[in-house]
Amino acid sequence: MQKEYYLPHGDNERDVWLSNFVTKVAALPAGFGITAAQNTSLSNDSAAFHYDLLLLEAAHTFSQTCTANKDSLRDGPQTATPLAFPAFVAPAGAPTPVLPGVFERVVLVAGQIKKNALFTETYGIGLGIIGADVVTHFATAQPGLSLSLEGGHVHIKYAFQHTDGLYLFSMRGTETEFTLLATITKNTYNDTRPNLVVGVPEKRQYRAFYMVADVMVGIESAVVSITC
Repeated sequence: MQKEYYLPHGDNERDVWLSNFVTKVAALPAGFGITAAQNTSLSNDSAAFHYDLLLLEAAHTFSQTCTANKDSLRDGPQTATPLAFPAFVAPAGAPTPVLPGVFERVVLVAGQIKKNALFTETYGIGLGIIGADVVTHFATAQPGLSLSLEGGHVHIKYAFQHTDGLYLFSMRGTETEFTLLATITKNTYNDTRPNLVVGVPEKRQYRAFYMVADVMVGIESAVVSITC
């Protein structure tokens, strides 16, 4: 079954994931070939990424404090005591600075582990380097179409959502019904048809259904339009 990509999307989620990965990699048997230098690099990367998130949180709190101070300076009641300016306090325990590209390095180590003869699914799950099974509910899948004009043609884009493609329907100009324009197996399509009346702008409307094994599935997309 197809798997999702194992790295989480959110920064906080990646922080938690990386902390687990570092701990589990350090406990791998020697046969995986992870060196002391690699373990140190992973540990430093994890600490640096976590600290930077703490900095962002502290900066957000400081920004709120500055805003409150500014509001008091601008509109606050008269007092006999001047307002002190806020002072930013960085989180304690700044770690060793590291080079950019933390997760590029982490993915390389994960790839090294996956290629090792000792690797099993149990190791992969523990390390968090095997993504969850992709489950797509085709009955409720609905494409979203994005339109733009490129080189005088309508450029149509959508996300596959684990389907095989798209049945794309169109209605343009003075037409009164949608007709099948194309069966698409890429995530983009260029409508290069000339206008019904050359030189006269026309409105083009599009709608679509997802396709799986040449069968139309899911819910029809919203109708989108563009003038070209």
